[in-house]
Amino acid sequence: MTDTMERTEIVEAPYEIVQLGTIETTGPQDVINRGVELADRLADIVTKRRLFVPIKGRKYVKVEGWTALGALIGILPREVEGMTQLHESTGDYEATVELIRATDGAVVGRASSTCGTDEPRWADKPRYARRSMAVTRATGKAYRLGFSWIMALAGYEPTP
Repeated sequence: MTDTMERTEIVEAPYEIVQLGTIETTGPQDVINRGVELADRLADIVTKRRLFVPIKGRKYVKVEGWTALGALIGILPREVEGMTQLHESTGDYEATVELIRATDGAVVGRASSTCGTDEPRWADKPRYARRSMAVTRATGKAYRLGFSWIMALAGYEPTP
């Protein structure tokens, strides 16, 4: 160091509190630590209760596994009123689901999905079943968008 260079002291600023649902974390390392802890608990639940489907050697979590994760962190799904629609021309349903924090109802995630008659499994199913599947798919997708990293840490495929 030369005489003309100044010494600069690096002072770390305190991290703001980050909420994973109802779980508060402080800083990146705490987020990772809490995520790993959640993943360990979640893996135990999903495995013991068989809340996954094996496909080609990979484990894909059912919506019940995603909602179990939500319960662990205080995040609940809510179908958005007036946003589940039947497209009369195709017979397809489109649904939108929000994720809300249980403590205060704040929206922390949202996704939409469809279930259509162009899918062989759903082509001849009644409307109520297609509507319900659209909501189920939107629920899994909403959780995946915000929390897929925890599911991956638990050892499961993050695609619902």
